Amino acid sequence: MKRARCGRCLTGALVVAGALLLWIGLRARSPEPAMPGYVPMGESVEHVVRSDEEGERVWTLSKQRLSLEELPDRVLPSPAPRSSEPDAERESARTLDALALDAWRRGEVLGAVDFFERAVAADPDDAVPRSNYGRFLILAEDYERALLHLERAAELSPDDAQVWLDLQTLYERSLLLERAFYARRRAESLTHGQEIRKDERGFYLLESTVFP
Repeated sequence: MKRARCGRCLTGALVVAGALLLWIGLRARSPEPAMPGYVPMGESVEHVVRSDEEGERVWTLSKQRLSLEELPDRVLPSPAPRSSEPDAERESARTLDALALDAWRRGEVLGAVDFFERAVAADPDDAVPRSNYGRFLILAEDYERALLHLERAAELSPDDAQVWLDLQTLYERSLLLERAFYARRRAESLTHGQEIRKDERGFYLLESTVFP
C-alpha cells in the first residue's frame, strides 16, 4: 500500500516536471515580442514575430500608461509671427470679445458666436478672444474648432496657465491623452501658487478664473 502511494507520488512529480519543461521550451521558442519603438497612448498596434518553428505570430500591443520620461518636450510649434498689425479703424477685438462674453452669460448663443467670430477677425493674433471662444466651443462640443482656437491661443500666449488648462480639458475630451498630460504639466509650471480645480462641467480652472 505504501509502495503504491509512493509510486503515485513519483508519477505525479514526473508529470509536473514534464509540464514545467514543456512550458519552458514553449517560452524559449515563442518569446513575448519586444515593444515597438512607439505605441500611441491608448491605442493598439499589431506586431509580427517570426520564428523558424512557428512561422509568423501577430501580437496586439497597447499602451495604457505613460511615464514622465515619455512626455514630449513640446507639443505645439513655436509661436508664429503676427499675420498683421491690428487695424485701428476696425472694431476692437477686446470690445467684441467682451460683448461675446456678455451674450454668453445671457444665454444668447448665436449672438455670442457672432461676436466671437468678429473678435477673432478683428485681430487674429490676439490670444484672449481665441481663448474665450475656444472654451465656448468646448461647451458646444465643437472640438475641432475649439482645437484650432485654443492651440493658436497657446502659441500666442504660452505663459498663460489657463490656456493650457483649457487645452487639457479639450484634449481629455478628445482622447488626446499624451497632449493632455503635456498641457497639464505646462499649466502647473505657470500657476504661481494658484490651485487648480475641476468644476462641475469638467473644466480645469485656476482658482482666479471667472467662467462665464
